[in-house]
Amino acid sequence: MSLINRDPARYFLSRRQALGSAGTLLGAGLAAGLAAGPAAAGAAAASDPIRYDFSKPEDNLRAWVKVVASLDGRETCGYYKGDVVAVTGPDQKNLPLFGYEGFGMSRVTRLPDGRYENLHREISYYTDLRTGEILETWKNPLTGETVKVYPTNNDPVNSYYATSFRQTFGEAGKQETVEFPFVLPWETVGDRVIVTFNVHTRWPSPFTREKWPREYIGDWYKTSELFQIHTRMSELADPGLTKVYSTSAWFKEAPFIPWMLMDNAPGRLIYNTRIFSLEGPEQLPKKIYDYTAKNYPKYLRAPDRWVSPNMTTFETWVTQMTPAPPRKEGRQ
Repeated sequence: MSLINRDPARYFLSRRQALGSAGTLLGAGLAAGLAAGPAAAGAAAASDPIRYDFSKPEDNLRAWVKVVASLDGRETCGYYKGDVVAVTGPDQKNLPLFGYEGFGMSRVTRLPDGRYENLHREISYYTDLRTGEILETWKNPLTGETVKVYPTNNDPVNSYYATSFRQTFGEAGKQETVEFPFVLPWETVGDRVIVTFNVHTRWPSPFTREKWPREYIGDWYKTSELFQIHTRMSELADPGLTKVYSTSAWFKEAPFIPWMLMDNAPGRLIYNTRIFSLEGPEQLPKKIYDYTAKNYPKYLRAPDRWVSPNMTTFETWVTQMTPAPPRKEGRQ
């Protein structure tokens, strides 16, 4: 992974390693956590504000948990919505494909050693650009083929937040460990606070060319995820608040999705989402809540215990999907 102003960018994480790293959050899980609850929690503000020194890992950790979750250990919910466009060539116009809408549920608890345990699960749906309805099938405008759509569902996505990031990279016998303080690039402008968080990963795709020739996207799944979080210092410094309100954005650059059946064609996807705080899953848009309650009810609550390993969407998809038959002659 990479953090702005740090230099582990030369390393590559496996998805499971990254999802379980101390002091890290990845993917829509971070997007969901960033919006994971309302501002007003805790007692009335005390007279002496918290004075943060963002050069110190301890202050980073306290502020981070207060923004992305809650210091009091309550369950939090975040909702995100956006769209996805395809980049197919240097001279071709980018093509909007579908909407992207979902939420995550988190439960963050402080441990005796000072770390915070983050229990999280998330689900995201692909939606029709015109109607906003959740897609179960979709006509791919790049191929003219109608395909089955699978939601993005990650369970669990567990991690620890800590004052030090420590991660071992590489395969057995060729490993390297990197460790550095958990210090993020917080910027203040008056009462406004902005923190950015960027993640770059590469991990082996389970969709092999031999078994999944139509779903195959390459041997590696490479992606970049860019987060921007806005909040207020007056709330962050208020010792009477255990959770502060934030507005956020999440951008992702990634390969084509296996269920698009692109036959390893060149191209990339760009995800662009905005993030909202909710009091709880009951405040989700009705279509999202009802569809989830009917088809994926466990995602309406955060996990209540640590389970390993973390599961990626691709690892879930390979258990749900079967290889598509060869493309019929005459299709684009």
